[in-house]
This record gives sequence, C-alpha cells and structure tokens, in this order.
Amino acid sequence: MPIGRAASTAIALLCLLTPAAASAGTAERAAVFAGTGLWVDIYDEIIDDPAFIVGEAVAHDIDVIYIETSNYRSPRDVMFPAAVREVIRLARPAGIRVVPWYLPGYRNVRLDRRRFRAAVEVGGAELPVDGLGVDIEADIVPNRQLRARRAAQMVAWLRAAYPNLPMAGIVPRDALAWWRIFPYAEIRANTDAMMPMCYTSRYLTARQTRAMAADCVETVRRETGDPSVPVHVIGGVTDFLSTRQLVAAARGARAAGAAGFSLYNLETTTASDWRAIDVFRGTVRRQATAASAAPIAPARSAKP
Repeated sequence: MPIGRAASTAIALLCLLTPAAASAGTAERAAVFAGTGLWVDIYDEIIDDPAFIVGEAVAHDIDVIYIETSNYRSPRDVMFPAAVREVIRLARPAGIRVVPWYLPGYRNVRLDRRRFRAAVEVGGAELPVDGLGVDIEADIVPNRQLRARRAAQMVAWLRAAYPNLPMAGIVPRDALAWWRIFPYAEIRANTDAMMPMCYTSRYLTARQTRAMAADCVETVRRETGDPSVPVHVIGGVTDFLSTRQLVAAARGARAAGAAGFSLYNLETTTASDWRAIDVFRGTVRRQATAASAAPIAPARSAKP
C-alpha cells in the first residue's frame, strides 16, 4: 500500500536537513535547469564524440546538455572524464550549459558520495560544471524506509557540501509506485528543481501521452507540497515512442507550466523527434542541417 506523505514526514524526522536547505530553490539556481535539454549516458556510443554532442545542441537551440559521469555499478568514478571536459569546453562559448548526473545505489554511501564529488569536479577550476543532476531511482536497497532515508540524507549532504551549486532531483514518473516510500519533500528542500522521467508506453494515444506529461508536473507539485516548484519534464524514451507522442508530451509539459523539457536520449533521437523540442519552446521547426553545426561538429556519416 502506498504510504505517501505520512512516510515522507517520518523520513523528515530521521533526516537532518542542513541550514543551507532554507536557501535552496533560488530562482537563479533553478534557471540552470530551465528551457530545453538533451541527454547522454555512459552507454551511448556518441559519448566519445563531444563535437557531435555539442553540434547537435547548437543545431537545435538546446539550452542544457545533461551528461552522465557514472553510476553505482560503474568500474570508475567518472567513466569518460576527457569527453565530459571536452563537452564543457565546446559548449561554453556557445552559451550552452552542461550538467553532469550520477545514479547512486545507496548501498555504498561512501562510494556514492565520492562519485558525486567526482561529477561536480570533473571539469576542474578551468571548466566548472553548471549544475548537478541527482538521479534518484535505484532500488537495490531492499528496505524501503532505509532506501528513502538514505536518498533524503544524500541530497542533504550534497547541499551542505555544495551550498551554491544548482542541483536537480531526477525522479521516476510515479516514484511512489516505484519505491512505495519516496522522500519528495526532502529532495525538494535541498534541490533547486525537480526533473521527473516522464517515460511512457508506445501504446498510449497522443492525447493520453499529453495528459501523462501534464500529470508528471502535477504529481511533483502535489507530492513535494510546493505548487511553485520548477519542474523540467524528461520525455521519452525516444527509441520506443513516435514523434507524435513526443510532441504530445511536449504540449502536455508546456500546458502544465513546466520550466523545461528534454528528450531521453540524444543517441536515439531522430530528425523528426526534434520537433517536440520546438513545440515546447513554441517556435517553428528550424531547418537545421549538419552544415549549420559545422564549426563545432562536422557531419557524421551515420547517426546511431
């Protein structure tokens, strides 16, 4: 039986929230996650092609590149450090923000903390990251209360360690159904934006997909208890959905007042799928070509 807010309150009593939490969620930090985005994970073949990643972002007027550094199963703290740094180097003069993200498992807290530090510091002093994505979904800790408590404690620790860093909580579309106990309020207290993974079935109609995306926004507002929380909707997964469904998701997110929208993920986004980004932005589809991005990324013979 879903426990919801009652369990969330219990977690709050067990989790020490930092003094910095009171200043979390500033408009300036939340703005880092606003607008449009694209996603790259460590399993993508294109992760070793920073010029292509940034070139696609430029060609489609993307505001933020979200790039995974590692996860709790990874053999290294940062799987492709040189590639992430090169993405930052190329994106900066184009005015594109770069936000690394990490998926903790909450089984080895020391490991998770070390890998979060590695993600934040991947660019060094010369190429600082613009923010951090905290991917809160792994369910390998079987005890629900312990798992939720550790997730809440992790974001509190991150806020204490990096009080001025823009941070977003990346959460499942229906986190209570996934975890049964989920610390929505505690995550919101220590982050600046919420990013629900609004992944859906290929069998939904466009109308149902639009309603689902709007419900993602409303669910986050309801469960965090903050009707003004900045929400960035992550639509997808692109290799399972039609362009029509992705466009519908963009319309639902926009109608619900989402601050941002993106597609998961870049490697499987087709030329027609980019229309969803334009629909969310409210612009006419640009006729972007490989040549338009040539100064940063030469055209590839084939896109994975």
